[in-house]
Amino acid sequence: MGTLLKSVQYIVGLGASVFLPIVMFVIGLIFGMKPLKALRSALTLGVAFTALTLFISQLLVGQMAPAAQAMITRTGLHLTALDVGWPAASTISWAWKYAAIMFPLQVFLNLFLLWINFTKTLNVDLWNVWQKVFAGAVLYGLTGNLFWSFVVAIVMIVIELKIGDYDAKRSQELLGVQGISFPHTCFTWLLAVAPVGYLLDRIPLFNRVKTDPLSLQKKIGIFGENIIIGFILGFLIGILAGYPVSKILVLSIVTATIIVVVPRLASIFMEALNPISEAAQDFMKKHAPGREFYIGLDWPLYAGHPSTIVAAVLLIPVLILLAIILPGNKVLPFGDLGNFGCIMAPAVFMAGGDLIKTLIIGVFILAVSLWGASAAATSFTKVAIQSGVKMPEGATEIAWLKTSPIIWAIISFVQKNFIIVAILVILAVVSFYILKKYYSSGLKKEG
Repeated sequence: MGTLLKSVQYIVGLGASVFLPIVMFVIGLIFGMKPLKALRSALTLGVAFTALTLFISQLLVGQMAPAAQAMITRTGLHLTALDVGWPAASTISWAWKYAAIMFPLQVFLNLFLLWINFTKTLNVDLWNVWQKVFAGAVLYGLTGNLFWSFVVAIVMIVIELKIGDYDAKRSQELLGVQGISFPHTCFTWLLAVAPVGYLLDRIPLFNRVKTDPLSLQKKIGIFGENIIIGFILGFLIGILAGYPVSKILVLSIVTATIIVVVPRLASIFMEALNPISEAAQDFMKKHAPGREFYIGLDWPLYAGHPSTIVAAVLLIPVLILLAIILPGNKVLPFGDLGNFGCIMAPAVFMAGGDLIKTLIIGVFILAVSLWGASAAATSFTKVAIQSGVKMPEGATEIAWLKTSPIIWAIISFVQKNFIIVAILVILAVVSFYILKKYYSSGLKKEG
């Protein structure tokens, strides 16, 4: 087990920008691409991930997060569980002694479900298998039951693949890349908020007024341009953070840079993924005629949609407000305070790219995130302590803001909070129905 864990930790330790290109290169060869063409696509994908990671870490996290934390300091907010962010959450998860089993489990389960035609998605985003490790580790910390810990992880894998099947067509139209889907843990928030998006689509006001970035620009001119929106958002956040004028101006330029440049990185992703997608489709037509097939990807391709980043920046003050007023919340947003674009991606999906709808759905997503993270905090803290992690100063517990609603439901069941379980299960069933019936056929065909 120790050798397997070290091997898996070494592989995932390479990071998505190295690991995913290796996987895509191998897949390209399997699908019949010429080695040099497969290599070029794989390297281009690595470049896209590296560029996006640099922008997010250096600008979004490096500049926006301190401003958001300054806003929290000004509120005098004191909560008992500190959000440690995804880097710490993943490190703690991989320290779980049974973590290594999860990697081959996801691979072989996905291949089996493809073989029996249960799913159309081949999830190549194996780097994010750690989120299933997180689920298993948290439940194990709560119950000490290894069997049920892996059952929960298996359920998450299956649900993610089906969500990938349902989000494929709409995502392809929104992002302009064919043959892809998003079987990502962040998209499991759809199980809690899909009814919100469905209802918004049936309110006449939202049907008549379109607020996607292009429509905004046409209606309000220069003030609808991403660069102006970014500058204004940065300026307002700087004021709320209590920054001096010089730092407000710097933050304004940084925010404008994020909102302008990050969506343009999508063109690099498209350059990398389109040849592999075409090869995959040709392969399936030859070897499995009549069958659809999707390549399951990590969420950053959604960062290429302007509404994703605008919503992630605009909702930072909203997240802080929710942390203050939300009943039952004990999580202090910190580690992922400037880095929750991941959970805005499903909001953009449901909203069809419309910014106002994205923001409304995003508020519900943030509320679910705070509640889920609060529910998991005690168990996550136990796992962290067992892994030798020292508690941050002033924090009774630690948490992870992007704790999946699935984990929240499972923990609530173990803790016998059956009303919460019932609500989440009903929402999940309704959401699956909504996604399959109204959103799985794409933007142009939904009804």
